[in-house]
Amino acid sequence: MQCLDDSDDMAQSEENFRLRKEAVAWVIRLQNSRVTQEEQRAFEAWQAQSPQHILIYRTVSRVWDSPELTAAACAVAGASPSWLESKPTFSLRWPVLAVACLIFVVLLADHFDISIRWQADHQTGVGERRIVELPDQSIATLNTQTALALSFDGTTRRIRVLKGEVLLNVRHDAERPFIVESTDTTVRAVGTTFVVRTDPEGDRITVLEGTVEVESKGETDAPVAVTAGSQIQAEPHHLGRPQATDVVTASSWMRGRLVVEGVPFKQVIGELQRYHPGSIVLLNQQVGQIKITGTYNVDDPVGALAVLLKTVPVSTIGLADRLVILF
Repeated sequence: MQCLDDSDDMAQSEENFRLRKEAVAWVIRLQNSRVTQEEQRAFEAWQAQSPQHILIYRTVSRVWDSPELTAAACAVAGASPSWLESKPTFSLRWPVLAVACLIFVVLLADHFDISIRWQADHQTGVGERRIVELPDQSIATLNTQTALALSFDGTTRRIRVLKGEVLLNVRHDAERPFIVESTDTTVRAVGTTFVVRTDPEGDRITVLEGTVEVESKGETDAPVAVTAGSQIQAEPHHLGRPQATDVVTASSWMRGRLVVEGVPFKQVIGELQRYHPGSIVLLNQQVGQIKITGTYNVDDPVGALAVLLKTVPVSTIGLADRLVILF
């Protein structure tokens, strides 16, 4: 009996997915100011097939008109979607707002990029990794969207992580401490390998080999020792406790992989966004809670997203690769 119930649920899910795709097509078609009477009658006949047709069309329409989608349009600077190029009669209902937002976002982004560029000695773009030999022959591996500023002299080796994520393989030098500063923390290391990642939620330090001392810039407590196989999360004005972690998974980005186990879909999308050339907007919060397990190739983020989307019941609207809306 259970098998029959599962079969019915699967059939219903497939039917809803089909209807959502048809509803998306109708929403796009009806934005055209030159919709013919024949097309309008066809749309009304489609809606009349069942109350579910009407309900799903209204749901998709709300997504199309949502403030989140309008805001997402601001992120697609000048990108012409493929279906727009093939159908020049199609026109968006909010191009003026999108252009105005675009100007503001581009100016704001340029301001911060210029500020970081002025300070950075080394940096990477979206989806880029780079290995840098430091002045003391230590090695820094920069992950996507990372920027570092260096200050090396005869007494101290100092790095500032302006943004992003970096793996540091530190060469031993007892006379010159190796100090890494980021938004919330200061890390001291001697002859060790560790990762420092900055996030809006707080810095994260993962130790692969050796031991480091971590202190919060907002606390006066003694530094916390973090040993190999451990990770510590820092929040503004607060430092957590070291926790055991899988260092292979934590450093999987070095091999161009994103490895997740039982991680909410919303969080996986956030991770993939760091490597993706465009914006990914998740509007379906229920789907966002689904737990994901898998390995994804971040060297091909567009392909990785396509693989990921096969594992969840979500519909998409894509404007080339510059904007992907999930609902």
